[in-house]
Amino acid sequence: MPATLSLVDLKLRCHLGVPVAERKRPQTVLCTAVFPAPSLSRAAAADDLRKTVDYHALGMLLQSEARRIPRKLLERLAVDLARVACRRFRIPWIELELKKFVLPETRHVSLQARLSRKDLA
Repeated sequence: MPATLSLVDLKLRCHLGVPVAERKRPQTVLCTAVFPAPSLSRAAAADDLRKTVDYHALGMLLQSEARRIPRKLLERLAVDLARVACRRFRIPWIELELKKFVLPETRHVSLQARLSRKDLA
């Protein structure tokens, strides 16, 4: 099984929702991102950040992209996040789970998607 890295429940602040009133207020969406780790043996042998994905930088990029523009749909946010992540870090794919806390009597609404660079071209 190929090695993967995960960011679990990264807090994203964004303006998201179909109703205008909902988009006006920033809200927190939790993002879990799973992506392939480049050559595990090379990164481990070199003990060098340049041989892997800088997950701190990836987390900051995802947070920045989430804040960049208001969006109506979780689907749009997921595609935008995947696009910037795959381009910037040259990863072939990313799995995202976005959790939005909006509906009463639910823990959250979530979207799960695996997107590849091909899907995002």
